[in-house]
Amino acid sequence: MEIANCPATKISPTATGDVEVRCTKPTGHVEAGDPQHEAKLGVFPVRWR
Repeated sequence: MEIANCPATKISPTATGDVEVRCTKPTGHVEAGDPQHEAKLGVFPVRWR
């Protein structure tokens, strides 16, 4: 059974231009009390609310 990821996205600036990243947490994490979204851009974590 595959867990769906959160649909939230964010534009993150990089040295070569802006890149869209998508939250890798499960769908519903905000409603469950975890308001912070999280993604990876290469080896770098990207977090937002």
